[in-house]
Amino acid sequence: MIRVLIADDHPIVRHGLRRLVQLQDDMMVVGEAKDGAEVVQLLGVCPCDVIVLDLSLPHIRGLELVYLVRERWPDLRILVFSVQPEDRLSLHLLEAGVAGYLSKDRGVEAVLDGVRVVAGGERFLSDTMKELAFGHRSTEQRAPHERLSVRERQVFDLLVRGMSVSAIASEIEVSPSTTSNHLASIRTKLGVTHNGEVLVYAARVGLL
Repeated sequence: MIRVLIADDHPIVRHGLRRLVQLQDDMMVVGEAKDGAEVVQLLGVCPCDVIVLDLSLPHIRGLELVYLVRERWPDLRILVFSVQPEDRLSLHLLEAGVAGYLSKDRGVEAVLDGVRVVAGGERFLSDTMKELAFGHRSTEQRAPHERLSVRERQVFDLLVRGMSVSAIASEIEVSPSTTSNHLASIRTKLGVTHNGEVLVYAARVGLL
């Protein structure tokens, strides 16, 4: 029996995933978490094999939560189920130790395949992910936003969501000057001059 922990801040998503998992003969839900702090708390008392993890949880989120879980529970298999598209960011997460990455636009049913694959000790990669992971595009051939580092992509996403520099700094727990340095690097890589042009770029490539 595959023991599954569901971590998502949207009750409807958690409910849908729970119902789907409960219908399977080889899986069971051992807990649900609505934020990063609750993930850590539940993992301490609810042994599980796979965590289906949303990246946008409150409190502890994204890459920081992945690193924390990997450090404390190295044998736990992490299947990311995110609204973020399957792009270079998902490859960063694979490098950080997640066992699989699935965009929410593929539907909750696809999670079942992912859970079974990662529980079996393999990595779950969609065709898009396989192309990204095993393609032969050089750095120069990638889209500008695909060249951002993990931290830069995090700052980029928060800026696109409409957050100010000070709000971004608070969210990722760094100083405003450090955030400004990240934004300067992002603008350079995107070939733009102002933060407003970053939003124009995001809209042009379908990220806004």
